Amino acid sequence: MQELTAQIFNIQHFSTEDGPGIRTTVFFQGCPLRCLWCSNPESQKPERQLAHRAPLCIRCGKCIEVCPHGALSVRDGAIAVDRSRCDVCGSCVSVCPGHAMFFYGEPKTLTEVFGEVKRDAGYYADSGGVTCSGGECMLQWEFVAALFRRCKAEGIHTTLDTCGQFSPEALDAVRDLTDLVLFDLKHIDSAAHQSYTGVGNERILRNLEACVRSGLRVWIRIPVIPGYNDSEENLRASADFIRDLDPTLHVDLLPYHRFGEGKYSMLGLPYPLDGVKAPGEAQMQTYRQIFTDRGLDCTAH
Repeated sequence: MQELTAQIFNIQHFSTEDGPGIRTTVFFQGCPLRCLWCSNPESQKPERQLAHRAPLCIRCGKCIEVCPHGALSVRDGAIAVDRSRCDVCGSCVSVCPGHAMFFYGEPKTLTEVFGEVKRDAGYYADSGGVTCSGGECMLQWEFVAALFRRCKAEGIHTTLDTCGQFSPEALDAVRDLTDLVLFDLKHIDSAAHQSYTGVGNERILRNLEACVRSGLRVWIRIPVIPGYNDSEENLRASADFIRDLDPTLHVDLLPYHRFGEGKYSMLGLPYPLDGVKAPGEAQMQTYRQIFTDRGLDCTAH
């Protein structure tokens, strides 16, 4: 029988932002959402993505010479990629002396991924563990379930980081293997959610309710994006929804950041939120007050 594989674009070691303690975070490729503020644009498509680091390019022209489809050229003194012609064959990557051409994403076996997770087990102590993230890891739920099953057999804490847009069978497969769910709530209004992410939130809210009702431990994470979901109306409605669902739920407010901006240029994409500034600490505390006023345990980062 062929071993399970998944399309992975990063395995981050010693992470402290993806659940409690020190964690190994496995980032799965492919996402059903297209959030305007996405900090991992390389994760959106399910297949590997060709990227170009312009600062490392020595403009030797070798990549242009070997490209079988004429997808590469020089434009304004820099290498340009015609992605309508590129079939990500890897010819350019293999000859690039400066490693300016590279791929985001590669297939990895269950043995390979679990090996990296287990290698870090000594650092997990009592609170750390493995987190499956993305992209949206639940698009590859069979692999997540198999990985979590191995982790549970070794006593490794498991966390699922999800946008919430997944099938009922995916939740059924991982429910009994998951110690914690980090569940994103991007906008409480479905029309606004559709406008900003490309998908309405009906299934997402149903899945959030299903996770909570099933007894899973859930932390809700809200990315705070100025001008998009930071209105008092949306935050009050979100807080009311969470309180009515379960007043003991923990909420993390995550301020917008531009850390992923450079990835857009490497993928030949425009940055959608150019000009948007991150909210300050005082503003984040004001947002936090909306949730704590409703009795919710809320952290503003």
